[in-house]
Amino acid sequence: MEEKLKKFLKEHNGYISSKEFEQIGISRVLIPNFVEKEIIRKVSYGLYIDNNLIEDEYYILQKRISNIVFSYNTACYLLEFSDRSPYKLDVTTITGKHINDDLNVHYVAKDKYNLGITEIQSPYGNPIKVYNAERCICDLLKNPNSVDIELYNKIINNYFKEKNKDLSLLEEYAKIFNIHKKFNHIMEVLI
Repeated sequence: MEEKLKKFLKEHNGYISSKEFEQIGISRVLIPNFVEKEIIRKVSYGLYIDNNLIEDEYYILQKRISNIVFSYNTACYLLEFSDRSPYKLDVTTITGKHINDDLNVHYVAKDKYNLGITEIQSPYGNPIKVYNAERCICDLLKNPNSVDIELYNKIINNYFKEKNKDLSLLEEYAKIFNIHKKFNHIMEVLI
């Protein structure tokens, strides 16, 4: 059983849920034994980590709440457009979903939720979902008060200095989010 667990942990970034224990044929009743033997430790309700690893708050949060995407300042930080680590994590979810965690939760219509989702590695090397740079810029243009003015300006300027920016995609998103006027203004100022 121990070897089966260790193999699963190795193949799944060091994490396992209570449900996954059963999927690999290990009874949930045995979980406390693995915790006692210090093979795993509990990091959240129904979620465990290899005892030798450091907890990855970004990965854990997305394992716990599957319908969130890191957005706004958090995504900008993870995409390296900001060097300011977020005080409170920003996430976006579909309007109508309720999240009780201590997060900055942004709600969006279902048809706009998937727009710009990309997968990157967290600072600990785990796969996490964030909005791409163009979506982040549109979110900031649409909601400029979501970050302070200094950070807003820094993120916008860093994006426009980026070699790999996709201005046609940014314009496409600006039309979808009804902020084309703001997009044009920014383009006039920065290009």
